[in-house]
Amino acid sequence: MDNLLNSTDMAAQLGMTKQSFGDGVRSGRFTPAGRGKFGHPLFDPSAVRQQYNATRGSAELQDHARALPAAMRGGRPANRKPQSDKDEDENTKRINEDTQKIIKIKAAKELAQTKLADLKYKIESGLYMEKLEAKKQGVELGEMVMGILRSWPSRLAPELAAMRDKDEHDFLLRLEKEVNTLIISIRQKAGYDERGQDG
Repeated sequence: MDNLLNSTDMAAQLGMTKQSFGDGVRSGRFTPAGRGKFGHPLFDPSAVRQQYNATRGSAELQDHARALPAAMRGGRPANRKPQSDKDEDENTKRINEDTQKIIKIKAAKELAQTKLADLKYKIESGLYMEKLEAKKQGVELGEMVMGILRSWPSRLAPELAAMRDKDEHDFLLRLEKEVNTLIISIRQKAGYDERGQDG
């Protein structure tokens, strides 16, 4: 172990500051070859030189950064205190709350998409009718019924006058025929067949 060097001597041999070399050790850039009597790391100069050459660009940038004023180094300010357990708990709680919100928003979006798809299917298959269209058809149906009813007196008067010798049953049959004709017309207008089933 006589040829092994400590961190200070190894950093000097590489032309680096001790702090930069120590950062390289902590990041895994430089690997100790053994330990000294008091447990401090010792390094093989040839092995560290190979490691240094392989990562020279990064090592030099790190070394130059250490020479800059603190305000120009970037990163977290030196006087910033690490977060306490309370702060970490609050951050964790906030993250959990945000996650729950995202899950709820996603669920609401999926529900809305499902409803829109269902509505689209009903519209395309004719199972859904807009309010204005339903109102329009209702008005048209009402006008048709009123037109038929208004035509009854002029159409039925001659027939009823000619049925003076008929009995009550004959009058009933004639009126039932007119009513059935009206019902069939209404069903056809509403999209039903003569049996009252949806056409």
